[in-house]
Amino acid sequence: MRAIQSILVLAAGLAFSASSIVTAHDQTAHLDHNPKHGGTFFMAMDNKHHLEGVLLAPGIFRVYLYDDHTKPLSAEETRKAGGTVQIGESGDAPKISLAPGMKKETLEARLGNEVKFPVIVTLLLRLPGMAPNARPEVFTFRFAQFTEESAAGGCGSLSSMPNVHC
Repeated sequence: MRAIQSILVLAAGLAFSASSIVTAHDQTAHLDHNPKHGGTFFMAMDNKHHLEGVLLAPGIFRVYLYDDHTKPLSAEETRKAGGTVQIGESGDAPKISLAPGMKKETLEARLGNEVKFPVIVTLLLRLPGMAPNARPEVFTFRFAQFTEESAAGGCGSLSSMPNVHC
């Protein structure tokens, strides 16, 4: 009987150790929500992706995509994403397609030379792995000025929201 109890305790210990490893790995996901390029940072609803949007002079909206640990997606994986951008929040605003960016791991849309601040940019994004018939996820970016891409990044008014770290 004592041998069976020892085996059960050992088996329970191994199961606990294995689940602890998985849990520790999973717990490191989603901890870093700091912008990497001076833009506005979001976690996608799929809980697998993060993204950051920056608005560069002379009106280029650039999107960086990350995994759940905020590691940049490869250029190949980034190319599996796509979508459109609209200036403002109206569903009737003209849609501007995202295209591969100047930086190979980004997507970009050219908004034109006459962006007027403050400006709201609405991103309708299809992330890698989304079902073909799934609706794109919507992200709203507010810019008071062009992004200084080398800046540490801030969230502006988003910093007062829970779970947003700037």
